[in-house]
Amino acid sequence: MREINKINKRRKSGGFYLNQAELIDILQQRYQVALKRAALEAFVRTAFRRKGLYEAQKLAAMVD
Repeated sequence: MREINKINKRRKSGGFYLNQAELIDILQQRYQVALKRAALEAFVRTAFRRKGLYEAQKLAAMVD
């Protein structure tokens, strides 16, 4: 969180781009997106490490 606050700070004026409530709201929203992407990436990597184990149709069914 320290790094995020550092980036959020305006250099010249000394204020912040987002206030604390806005920052928390955006982080909560983006966390959900990041979590979904990470789950998908882990699923795809796991599936393709086992070459030949899953066919395209079976992967499509698993996603559904």
